[in-house]
Amino acid sequence: MIEDKELKKREIKNRIIDTSTLEEDTPRSRRKQNADIFTQGRRVVILLLVLVGVIILGLIFQNRFKTHTKFKLKWMHELSEGSLVDYISLGNGFLKYSKDGAVYLKKNGKNVWVDSYEMSNPKTDTNGKYAIVFDVGSKQIVSYTKEGKAASIDTELPIIKAIVSKSGVVTALVEESRSTDIVFFDNEGKKLDIIVKSKLSGDGFPTDIAISPDGTALLAAFQYLKGSSMMGRVVFYDFSEIGKNMPNRVVGGFDEEFVSSMVARVKYLDKINSVAIASDGLYFFSSKNIASPKLAKTIKAENDIEAVAFEGDRLCVVYKNTSEKFNHTLYVYSKTGSVLLKKEFAGDFNKLDMQKGYIYMTKNDNAIIMNTSGVIKYSGSLDVNIHKIVKSGFLSGFTVLGDNDFRGIVLK
Repeated sequence: MIEDKELKKREIKNRIIDTSTLEEDTPRSRRKQNADIFTQGRRVVILLLVLVGVIILGLIFQNRFKTHTKFKLKWMHELSEGSLVDYISLGNGFLKYSKDGAVYLKKNGKNVWVDSYEMSNPKTDTNGKYAIVFDVGSKQIVSYTKEGKAASIDTELPIIKAIVSKSGVVTALVEESRSTDIVFFDNEGKKLDIIVKSKLSGDGFPTDIAISPDGTALLAAFQYLKGSSMMGRVVFYDFSEIGKNMPNRVVGGFDEEFVSSMVARVKYLDKINSVAIASDGLYFFSSKNIASPKLAKTIKAENDIEAVAFEGDRLCVVYKNTSEKFNHTLYVYSKTGSVLLKKEFAGDFNKLDMQKGYIYMTKNDNAIIMNTSGVIKYSGSLDVNIHKIVKSGFLSGFTVLGDNDFRGIVLK
């Protein structure tokens, strides 16, 4: 009897399922297992992405301080027939302009559109999405965006200079026999009811003009004769409601700062900050108070100023250097006049350009390519008459714009 009971107990015990051995096979456990696998996979992917990022940053850092002595031609695109004065950057491509028209080109040199005009002495200005071509000594201005012609303007008097704001407002400095006028046109070419008149006998001759990004403020440089001395002058105008009640819209004028110096260039670096480049140095202004601009900083020139270039709110200036080893000193300044870079170098150039972290100094087929860390990436011939160089591709790739073709190169 007892044996029968023990036998039945063993049978019942054998029939009991040990759920602990089946736990791994339940749907819930399988979901947990899958989630663990997904988490591990995600960690691997993140780790790989971090590793790739570190490698890329390492390559970029290494490339930033690497110098090159050779280059390799990767591709070349021949341009269609046509005359050429120069190129300017516009949108994601370039505007090729000449005496008989303008052509918009992609980065690889392929035509997008063509516009015809006739000019004797075409010059250009560009700001944001707008670029203009104007005929010095004549009365024609053409405004463009990357989509094509934005406006065609005819001035009543011969043009000395024309500029365009980021909003597309065009300002033209025109002259007659005894005075000069500064006239304004909207982004469709319609003349605005704004004019600044200057008499040569009293106000002097304007040497340069600059317009604020929104097109509401104007900065002008003048030279005038006082006794037997040539004097400089910088004047701020405002065409918003603030300057409406000011005589001739003048909100600020600076004469004493430019005694016996010539103001060659003026430029708005942003809506508030501007700079005047004179023969004796740089003058940084602030229009934080629109009704009363202030001279914020003066930097006296170490030697003669040889060339200037602008990119956004930064200014690049090259001074003559008289040391035995170097013949130039390059500075990059912030919009408030802080020194971002100082670099002495040797070489010969007649054109200065600054774009996207690189500074280009060119003459004929020779180029000095420097980054904004002051590293001279390349110095030497590029085997083509250089009009413009721009960064392209990854690491050490550049596009060279020549007389008859675009060339993609990689520094080696």
